Amino acid sequence: MARNTTNVREWERATGQSEELGCHTGGLDPASAESRATHAALDPIRLTLGEVCLIMSVVAYALSATVVDPDLWGHVKFGQDIWQSGKVIQHDAYSYLTGDQPWINHEWLAEMIFAALFALGGAPVLILFKTGMVLVTLGLIYWHLTRQGMSALRGGIVLTLMAPIFAVGTFVLRPQIFTYLLFLATLLVLNAAERGRSRWLCGLPPIFALWVNLHGGFLAGMATVIVWTSVRFLASFRRAVRTDWSALHPEWPFVGSVVAGGLATLVNPYGPRMLDFLVKPATLVRPDISEWQPTVLASANGAVYLIPFALAVVGLLYTTRERRPAPLVLFLCVAILPLLAFRHGPLLAIGVPILAGEHIGSAWDRWSPRLRVGRRTLQQIRAERWLAVLAMTGAAAFVWLSLPNFRCIRTLRPVSQGFPAKAVAMLRDSGVSGNMAVFFDWGEYAIWHLSPRIRVSVDGRRETVYSDKILAENWRFLTGVGAWDTLIGRQETDLALVPKDRPVFNLLKLSPGWVLVHEDSLGGLFARDGSAHIERIQAANAGRVPDDGNGMCFP
Repeated sequence: MARNTTNVREWERATGQSEELGCHTGGLDPASAESRATHAALDPIRLTLGEVCLIMSVVAYALSATVVDPDLWGHVKFGQDIWQSGKVIQHDAYSYLTGDQPWINHEWLAEMIFAALFALGGAPVLILFKTGMVLVTLGLIYWHLTRQGMSALRGGIVLTLMAPIFAVGTFVLRPQIFTYLLFLATLLVLNAAERGRSRWLCGLPPIFALWVNLHGGFLAGMATVIVWTSVRFLASFRRAVRTDWSALHPEWPFVGSVVAGGLATLVNPYGPRMLDFLVKPATLVRPDISEWQPTVLASANGAVYLIPFALAVVGLLYTTRERRPAPLVLFLCVAILPLLAFRHGPLLAIGVPILAGEHIGSAWDRWSPRLRVGRRTLQQIRAERWLAVLAMTGAAAFVWLSLPNFRCIRTLRPVSQGFPAKAVAMLRDSGVSGNMAVFFDWGEYAIWHLSPRIRVSVDGRRETVYSDKILAENWRFLTGVGAWDTLIGRQETDLALVPKDRPVFNLLKLSPGWVLVHEDSLGGLFARDGSAHIERIQAANAGRVPDDGNGMCFP
């Protein structure tokens, strides 16, 4: 008993808790006093845990809402084909215009994962997977911020400010979800190696061997390693010239990581052809896809971009910590990417906390020093306990509110341009077969519902399976420029399904030899004059299907 009393008094002298707690040990059971002391010490931990749970539940609520991406039907379908055939390299059976180019499916592993998840539990499991990937990615960012000395609350605020631009790539389910996590992993490895833990660089080859089979974003990862290594090497080279060549020794592990990472990208079913193929799509301008357009700063997208960018710049300007050249140069590169194409915004949301997080925290502490925890009164301890309870209650509430988001991947306008649900339902019910010219955003929707009876002229796979000549032919058809009618001039083209808001709709109405079989608020379905398809399609019953599929669930 004396030993217990001594322990409690030593703890009280160290923390100054006895008077504030009103726990005078005289007349009290020392074990009870020690228990109270232990609970008091745990209060800050409980509050921090509550803050973390609240922040992550808010993120889950905001980012679990999922809308249909035009390529989702294809991702699941093509993954199913690989599982069924047991072959990664597939011959395209869904288009009638892909005979002049092999199909290099650089997302084959991601599509297998999507197909397996869909078979396991349909759309809800896909949403659960996407949300889990988002939470793991943001959770690692949060962990990094707190490791850099930022408080739980301030780390949560920074994470919340990153969420809007990160959501650009996560409100849909795409293979990009793997790129975000692996890009983060690459930055964490480089950051650790920058601080002297060069053994972490051994993790880069496995990252790239996996990444190259999931998504073409591995090119951004390789560029990151090359930029980081180049900046370090140049800085060390300058020191070596002036002083001693041994200054280059720390850079050889980084140089080796570039070589090893590059070799790891060859671990794919297509070998070097994968790299040769992906360089071209990575540098293409896509005027027909909104997310590939530059960010306009005087717009909503511009505001979303400026928030993390400004936060990083302020942190770098007012930090009291050392500004390392490699992270600084890489931050500038990541900041430029969304200005070239807004779809790169999530990379900025990941890069800012890792590359500038410690500087943001330092500047914040400089202007508003954190309160040092010393003696805490009974009222303060009670307040911490209530705040922890409120935070956990709020977390549970947001989890409950997010549950409806897991029921369905919806088609929502104006988030998407809509999909020709009624026209496709009529084609499915009619039982017709043939080849159909189609808007590329609708291609994989048609493939899912109409193959193998109907094959399409183009779909979202674009450069991975179609030649430049065929893509240009489909683009002229859609926009009504130049020799726009080359596509319908092909004898093998039996049908055409086009949007009403594109020039081709009116041009087809005026074209001899083509008949408008079905028209709705979204588009029109045309068939060759005199074709047996006309009566069969017009007699089909689409049921009560929205013209544009608005509100319908995947698939």
